[in-house]
Amino acid sequence: MTEEEIKNKEKRKNAPLTKEEYLTFFFFPYFEKYTETNQISFTKNFNESEDKRFIKHGFDTKIKQAKSARILGFIFYAILLCIAIMLIKYFNLV
Repeated sequence: MTEEEIKNKEKRKNAPLTKEEYLTFFFFPYFEKYTETNQISFTKNFNESEDKRFIKHGFDTKIKQAKSARILGFIFYAILLCIAIMLIKYFNLV
């Protein structure tokens, strides 16, 4: 390997997620072992393939950011659910 290839490899290893990748992990926070038997979701398959690619190529920064985006995504949906339940109770819709 040349010195330029080594620098490029280190640069890619430490590169952060793009905005599109981050938003995908945030809005569709599926974990690899979350539903083993249900393979119908394209997004779940996309997230799994991205995880495998990150691990294969050693993208440590992207792995950490993807995990944090998923956690924040779950928190976002939990808060959204709580707000919806509170609104339903407040307006006596049920």
